[in-house]
Amino acid sequence: MKDLQVLIVGAGIGGLQTALALAADGHIVTVLESVKEFLEVGAGIRVPPNSTRLSLSWGVDLQSVLKETSLGNRFVDWHGTHLLDCPFDDAHERYGASYYFIHRADLINALVTAVKLHPLITLHMNTAVVSYDLDLPHPAVRTSSGEHFTADLIICADGIKSSARSALTGSNVQPLDTGDVAYRILVPASSLLGDPDLRDLVTHPWATHWIGPEGHAVGYPLRGGQLYNVIIDVTHGTDLGAPIGGDEWRVEADNQCLMERFKEWCPQMRKLCALASTYLKWKLADFEQLESWVHPSGQVALLGDACHPMMPYMAQGAAQATEDAATLAAALRTHTSIPAALDAYESQRKPRAAYVAANTRVLQQWWHLYDGPEKDRRDVLMRENSKENPMFWGWKERRDWLFGHDARHLGGVEIPELPSMPRESVYENS
Repeated sequence: MKDLQVLIVGAGIGGLQTALALAADGHIVTVLESVKEFLEVGAGIRVPPNSTRLSLSWGVDLQSVLKETSLGNRFVDWHGTHLLDCPFDDAHERYGASYYFIHRADLINALVTAVKLHPLITLHMNTAVVSYDLDLPHPAVRTSSGEHFTADLIICADGIKSSARSALTGSNVQPLDTGDVAYRILVPASSLLGDPDLRDLVTHPWATHWIGPEGHAVGYPLRGGQLYNVIIDVTHGTDLGAPIGGDEWRVEADNQCLMERFKEWCPQMRKLCALASTYLKWKLADFEQLESWVHPSGQVALLGDACHPMMPYMAQGAAQATEDAATLAAALRTHTSIPAALDAYESQRKPRAAYVAANTRVLQQWWHLYDGPEKDRRDVLMRENSKENPMFWGWKERRDWLFGHDARHLGGVEIPELPSMPRESVYENS
């Protein structure tokens, strides 16, 4: 199919990538975004090869973005003992694209620039969708200003708090608490470069994971080594900060609670917790796999976090939304009707996204173990290049399955075996 009129609700990473993917095939795309302007919010994002190659193919200029090329994932326990390196230095050679650390605002800016340069894409900011009519011959939306938009196809990429999801699925699917909260910190790299304990974290761009009892942290440099990004996740039961309210998704928090929470951890962690006076604290949520991503009319579908949110432990949330965009475009190229294309899109994407999301739960369990026999067993298994390795990237076949996938092509791809859960869990009584 060519020259479809496509409406995309949401100009996050998934929505913008979808606009680029569909416009590349000649479709006429309108994107509606509720915010007035894109602000420099958020912090770092990891951009793996399975999404990098797609962005480049759609004309996104990543070359001009200040970034770091990841050396891989490094795992350290809470005592500071090195456990495992999973190198990604061969990513470009092996998968045809590099693995980057990028500031989220810089990635959004690169996507917006590509969108604005494309003659088939129109981006409307400050345009909030307030209602859907999905059963017309041509589905439609109405905005808060009273505007009415119709299209051949509507893609709802409006995030985990999607207002479209209930209208599309016919049920009130709400995000579920995962048992963890995340603290996010972004500091000048100069704060680390003057400290012998921290300098290598900037000069050697690994994604360093400190894992320990009921919590972990991930850190990596950004913007060519100008900034250092840290995400700290802890269980509700060990979080010493004020709880996030029921309707809130983020709050400001001071570092005193984290300094107290991690006072027994290694020097690197203690120093990272002390680097900033305030943090943003985020709720971590997901939900069970939806029965369907496609409205019964066969003309409206969900994409990205609206249908498959996942915890950040795999660093694949935005990448999986980008894969959604590529597969949707491929399905529209391959099929002669929109309902058939959306069916193919869902059939291809749902098992892969569900598998990646399930692996975030596996990592959550293994990373947060207390010292003891099961933690010792984990540390041994981490060094095996086999399916028994609980660290997803530690088994070459799983890593190749993730990074080597090209979502621009339809076809069955066997799902690897899910790593086993630990024999004990810190979440059983939380």
